[in-house]
Amino acid sequence: MVINQGATPGLGSFLAGHRWVGVAQMTVAVAGFLIFMGWFWELAQGSWESLDTGHPAPFPPWRRLVLGLSLFGGAWFWSLATSLRILRDLRASVPPLLPEPGPAGDPPDRSGSVGPGSAP
Repeated sequence: MVINQGATPGLGSFLAGHRWVGVAQMTVAVAGFLIFMGWFWELAQGSWESLDTGHPAPFPPWRRLVLGLSLFGGAWFWSLATSLRILRDLRASVPPLLPEPGPAGDPPDRSGSVGPGSAP
């Protein structure tokens, strides 16, 4: 879950069988990433040109930065909520690997006898 959350929001949902939700989450995440990268490219290009001209580097419009990060962050939180719901549903549907322990005051019978009144 941690790797899928950090790497690609929506991938874990897709692999867990929630195909449409996973595709939607990945689409929103990729859109946010591309908008952010466009903003960053404009920042890098302006900074590079400022080296030649000596003028201060222009700062690209912040709205695209906020939009890109908001879309990616929204997809990340959406996929986190989906992952937690999948884990909750899985825990409810899969029986535990170990049986529940008995009462604390009832130690297990280690005598080897089968039942009451049987002789070893």
